[in-house]
Amino acid sequence: MERVFTLDEATALLPRLTELLTALRDAQRMAIELGGASATHTVSSNGSAAAAVTASGPMLEVERIGGEVDDLGVILRDPDTGLVDFASVRDGEQIYLCWRLGEDRIGYFHPRDTGFMGRQPL
Repeated sequence: MERVFTLDEATALLPRLTELLTALRDAQRMAIELGGASATHTVSSNGSAAAAVTASGPMLEVERIGGEVDDLGVILRDPDTGLVDFASVRDGEQIYLCWRLGEDRIGYFHPRDTGFMGRQPL
């Protein structure tokens, strides 16, 4: 189920999102720099035998951080720029509150059927 945020609830998440999105961007850059470098991790398979799974360490970090953002109920639109949306309601209409890493506050929204280009000041 989609989490719906008030402006205050979304704003309260900005410090944590700043940390997560900065770490996500750094992990993505490292993954790109390392290219094919990978690490082997052992995971259990159906609780019986252990299976070796090969995945890039930085890519695992990207997936983990992306999962944390998702767990908050925030929609990650562009990990490179740290663009996120928060499902919300304004004047009875379903909207997205829109914020990008580096902005000091949530100052924009857009209708659900438009993207970043439809951003309007709150």
